[in-house]
Amino acid sequence: MTLAALGLDEQAVSGYIKQNKPTYPQFENWVKENAKSLTRDAIEKHNAALRGYNHDDATRQGILGACGVADDASAPRDAVNLNNLDDWYEFHQAVLK
Repeated sequence: MTLAALGLDEQAVSGYIKQNKPTYPQFENWVKENAKSLTRDAIEKHNAALRGYNHDDATRQGILGACGVADDASAPRDAVNLNNLDDWYEFHQAVLK
């Protein structure tokens, strides 16, 4: 979704990351140099779409279950917070290895 919004080729992005293993700022600079749709309007439109995006029930349940979080009324529903939770879980798992 983000790659399409910014006009980035998925294979080029994947290749750059695999080959260079960039830091976040290095990757951000690469995106700025390679994005075809990096305008304020394109970014705001994409951010609005992200803010309104919710994962399907199975994805939400999978993320919450892996993290040991109850799927109740207090659980996040939006994709941004669920993805953050999933990222932190994955980072934690990687550190423990």
